[in-house]
Amino acid sequence: MPKRKLIYQIYPSAVGSLEDIRALIPQIAAQIGPDYIWLSPIFQSPWVDGGYDISDYRKIDPRFGNLNDFRKLIATAKRYHIEILLDLVLNHSSSAHPWFKKSANHDPRYKDYYVWTDKPLNWQSFFSGPAFSYNQVRGKYYLHLYDTSQPDFNYNNPQILREFKEIIDYWTKKGVAGFRVDSANILAESSLKPGLLPRITGFTHYYQTANTVTILEKLLARPDVFAIAEPIGGDFLSKRRFRALTNKAFDASFNIGTLDVADTFLSIKGHPLKVNYRRWLRKLADWSNEPTFSLALESHDTPRAPSRFHADPRVLAMLQFLLPTNYPCIYQGQELGTKNPKLSSNINDYPGVESRMVYRQLRREGKTKAQAMRIVKQRSRDNARQPVDWGAYITQSKQPNSPLSTYHRLIQLWRTDPVLIHGKLKIKRITKTGIFDFYRIYRNRRYFVHLDFSGHTVSYLQNAAGEKIIKSR
Repeated sequence: MPKRKLIYQIYPSAVGSLEDIRALIPQIAAQIGPDYIWLSPIFQSPWVDGGYDISDYRKIDPRFGNLNDFRKLIATAKRYHIEILLDLVLNHSSSAHPWFKKSANHDPRYKDYYVWTDKPLNWQSFFSGPAFSYNQVRGKYYLHLYDTSQPDFNYNNPQILREFKEIIDYWTKKGVAGFRVDSANILAESSLKPGLLPRITGFTHYYQTANTVTILEKLLARPDVFAIAEPIGGDFLSKRRFRALTNKAFDASFNIGTLDVADTFLSIKGHPLKVNYRRWLRKLADWSNEPTFSLALESHDTPRAPSRFHADPRVLAMLQFLLPTNYPCIYQGQELGTKNPKLSSNINDYPGVESRMVYRQLRREGKTKAQAMRIVKQRSRDNARQPVDWGAYITQSKQPNSPLSTYHRLIQLWRTDPVLIHGKLKIKRITKTGIFDFYRIYRNRRYFVHLDFSGHTVSYLQNAAGEKIIKSR
């Protein structure tokens, strides 16, 4: 039997404290039963980018509690046979990190901890605008592939690798089972030269270099760590690159870019397109055959799936657990069918740096405030970072056909049914209107799956005897 693990992601600031998260574990364990709970960053941070700008990798941000609270969380999770994964940001720190301040001040030990240049290159950051900014204290430019407050580490300096080995050791000794690695495949630059491609200028000089894979292998290829990657690059991530990354350094990896092919071009969130079901479902089916691919339909970086794909959450649940997948990942509230909330029409109310970036870009392109805000509301990752109605666990667990009950039944099948564990995928048809018919075949057993994202017909899993084991309604 292949190694199979179910991962459940929690975005802590949308829940509250570590104690609040601990209180949720019994109901998550009862209905979902994940092997791992992955926590988005809980480290000390100025919170410019939702905690992904870390100012101390060994301290828990006071908004979540303290180390004793974390120990209690670990202990409670273990009682329910769940282990904890932490979000590890290796590409950059916060500019408030002491390392960056010392580097800017020419401290001999830290001067080469970050990427500094005498002149800026024409590279573009993922958050729009130049990827190099001037630091007056140092009198040089520093690289930031994300926000200006997130300077990139210099992995040509072996001390950075040693620092993170010690950080990983620090948390594993406290009971952490592993890590999800943010922006995993953009750690080391192949060169510091001008970029040539438009929109993603500089991309080819830092995208999954051989040195990046070597660094990750040295950090994470160890028996006491479960590691899951978040590679960036969307459709640029070929199967060859994906395998190079997971085979060397990771147990699993989710390519969230498999979602972007549905309604954007090259992950450009400022210009959402009509959902292309045929393109998206073909891509997802293709990737699902990769044994280390973690099939995810949502994360803290995406809109809610029922709103994004205009689909019944029960149909989405069937898609996720009836395609081949050894490492499915559920995002908090997904199992309740959570949709996009009603976000503010004032961009100043948005905590996410990316939302504000997209808004400014749309305004520069000539969109009115109303037009820009309509797109931001639709595409913003702030949709996924709002509080969840956890009380729905009580009501939905009593409803046999609720999203939560559907997820519960599907997960039990995913864990125990030989056809879903070992069965090959055979696609019958994928239509532009959102019909996806396929078989799962193992030895002399066969399941037929009919998914209808339009909702015009009932979606179902059917066995060879014609019995519909699970239906969408």
